[in-house]
Amino acid sequence: MEFLSFLAFIAAWGLMWRWVVKNRGSWNLFYGNIVGAAGGFIVGMVVLSIFLSLFPSAHKAEKAPVEDVIAQNDVTTSLLPEAESDSTSAVLENAPGFAAIEPDNQPSPPDSALLPNYASRAPKSISEKTVLDQSDAQGRKALSALRDKLGQNADSDKSMLAYVMCGTLVTSTLRFPASERFADSSAIVTKRFKDQVYTLSNKVTARNMNGDDVTYRFDCSVQEQSASAEWRLLALKLQKADS
Repeated sequence: MEFLSFLAFIAAWGLMWRWVVKNRGSWNLFYGNIVGAAGGFIVGMVVLSIFLSLFPSAHKAEKAPVEDVIAQNDVTTSLLPEAESDSTSAVLENAPGFAAIEPDNQPSPPDSALLPNYASRAPKSISEKTVLDQSDAQGRKALSALRDKLGQNADSDKSMLAYVMCGTLVTSTLRFPASERFADSSAIVTKRFKDQVYTLSNKVTARNMNGDDVTYRFDCSVQEQSASAEWRLLALKLQKADS
């Protein structure tokens, strides 16, 4: 599909260039070719942007970020308690209520690595089975081990499981998901709220349409739906790390 995108860009560029030269009027041939090349390039970029926006599914990640988050990043054990303490109920009673994050849901210029209106494109919910199916063998093993470690306790601290879900949701907002690189797990900031709501923050780097890598700080809030083994997306916001 990337090759088809390139062909669409070249075709739009060439056709616009030819049209300008043929309809140059009183301009000389040299000036007509300069204007045609510049105008054709602009039109080609517009066509390429529209093409990628219409077919975002063509750029699916080769794997879910489970392996990156759990297996390769040497997950900090502080986010994975060995067992729930007796004070869990008291801690949860004093936990703050969740306040939704306002997404930055604006059209995406070519220098952005995000899809246009990315927040509305992200799935409203995601199941643990979906993430398992998208993972390779090592990722599935790591996620299963994490799920077993947490057990069936409804009040377990599932911060890292929530982060895995958020990783997949964040990847769905990128123009080129296969280019994503999440920051080391030591940079993860976790907030836990009542009713199994979590907000996870970290950095992700991905490729834009100009071929440059752009780093974003993301805030992702999800809530576990224990009855269906799904996680509901409550809020998602990505902002350039240097802004």
